[in-house]
Amino acid sequence: MLTTRGWWFLIVVVLQVVLGVVAVPTWTITPAVVGLALLLWFGYEWAAFQWRLNACVSKLYVERRLVQGERDVPMVWAGVPFAVRVEVGFAAGPAVPYVTVEDVPPPGADRGEGETSRAGRLAADRPAVIEYTLLCPTLGVMRFEGVGVRVADLHGFFYHRAFLREAGEVVVLPRLGDDEGHQRATKRFNTLPPPGVHRLRRPGSGGELLDLRDYRAGDPPKMIAWKASARRDRLITKEFESDVPVRCVLFLDTSEGVRLGPTGETPGARLAGLAAGVAQAAAGGRDLVGLTTFDETAAATLPPARTRAHLVSLLRRLAEAAALPPTVSGVTVPQMVRRGTAAAREWYPDLMNRGANAVPFGRLWKPLLDTRWGWLALVWIAVTPLLVTQKFWFVGTSTAALHNRPDVSPGWLRFVLFLALWAALLFSPALIALFVWVLHGARGWFNPRRRELTQRKRLSAVVALTDGSGAAGVERYVHDDDAFTAAVGRFLTRHRVRYPVPLYDAAGRYRYRGEGKAGVLAAALVRAVGHARDNELYVVLADLAELGPDLAPVVKAARMARGRHHQVLVIVPWPAGVPDPGEAPATPEPATRPP
Repeated sequence: MLTTRGWWFLIVVVLQVVLGVVAVPTWTITPAVVGLALLLWFGYEWAAFQWRLNACVSKLYVERRLVQGERDVPMVWAGVPFAVRVEVGFAAGPAVPYVTVEDVPPPGADRGEGETSRAGRLAADRPAVIEYTLLCPTLGVMRFEGVGVRVADLHGFFYHRAFLREAGEVVVLPRLGDDEGHQRATKRFNTLPPPGVHRLRRPGSGGELLDLRDYRAGDPPKMIAWKASARRDRLITKEFESDVPVRCVLFLDTSEGVRLGPTGETPGARLAGLAAGVAQAAAGGRDLVGLTTFDETAAATLPPARTRAHLVSLLRRLAEAAALPPTVSGVTVPQMVRRGTAAAREWYPDLMNRGANAVPFGRLWKPLLDTRWGWLALVWIAVTPLLVTQKFWFVGTSTAALHNRPDVSPGWLRFVLFLALWAALLFSPALIALFVWVLHGARGWFNPRRRELTQRKRLSAVVALTDGSGAAGVERYVHDDDAFTAAVGRFLTRHRVRYPVPLYDAAGRYRYRGEGKAGVLAAALVRAVGHARDNELYVVLADLAELGPDLAPVVKAARMARGRHHQVLVIVPWPAGVPDPGEAPATPEPATRPP
């Protein structure tokens, strides 16, 4: 495409050629010759630019590597910087004199050293390499969309923008003991039981003394405390603590209410971070750790285990749960059009180009029958045949009246008035209906109707192409608001783009209370107790502050777990920006009076 400089150069050269051929050919032909030479040179530059564009830019490749700890990694750790190395080039072809390559970092990551863009010459043997450092403060999922490429000639006449889509998602795991994920799981004291086994204050076959009691028939002789028996002059038996393995099961809330907020700062992200800390603490003691994620409708369970691969899989699930965005509910169509159009222009510039994705002029016409009152025009037109049937009666009575009246006006004037009155009465419904039809339909050719429909149609075409719904999907998304908002919401969710959602409905009720998750959590807790062995620890990380009386199933399930000698720990996120209950309110500073 031509830049502003290119358009001005072309206009000036064409004016010079026109003036040189028309105005001053009798004095000199130098302006015409110079103008034609510049025009030919401009055409040559355009042809060379298009040749390089088609031969090289359309064959560009992208290779992205993530380096952490001096090696390539498929996943990264939160809080630990990592290097991103991007290579853009082509296999063979002519060199491109000037190319700007820019990588798009994922949102929520802090950029460190290095630059995300590079400009200069691009050849087959000299690919463009970008290297910079990123740091993710919280766990979650990062998405790299691709690399933006801008090609221009050295004179600044021509310009082409493309986006090399190289989408990839990277899981950000919570930081462990070090950047390699090593855990310390050594016995610090000899009195501790083996890893994965804990002391229980009940009689058993452990190694720690629990109590002394009188001898009972059937007690093994090796359990007799001979020194205590000699002092008391009766047989005394030793009782030892019971050594049992402890299973830790995490229950993480992934409902809609905990997904609200900025990236990495949602209640779900904070709960997932706490769950990761509890899992690491349990894994440090070689305990078995499991995970159950639940929302308003269902629960997913990861059985307890103690292997390293299991811990990495559990942390990956926590990271994916922390990155869940809210679903589309109550978002208006204009908001989705603005968000979706901005994202599509950034990542799909070739599909949003007017040459490939345009709206026909006739498509902007607004059909009258699509409205509620449009059918009145048909009813009005239907009156016309009724008037036609009365034609002969009207003509006969009008002629008799004209003949019986005294001759006070010329005959031709009476005849013209009679035709005008007859035509007005006969054709007025059709004429008025036609006028309303044209006036209503032509409004679609002007803003804001034209701008809104154009943006919606172009965005619908991109969304339909990415989700595979085809041409039928484009028509459905243009006319069905619910289908459009749902499809654009899936499009933005797939690209990890957050959008504002209304928190309250029209009646002022909180939309994300999540009453159904209480029953799902209670059923999952009862299921875990049914599969329990020995004593277990259940850690519930959920937003339960809004449920109130709906918490009855959860309380009942927790009491059942406590009745079977299990431990239940509940962690509820505190609202952001609200001071803690134990924190003293800040005293306002006294106002000072001016002297």
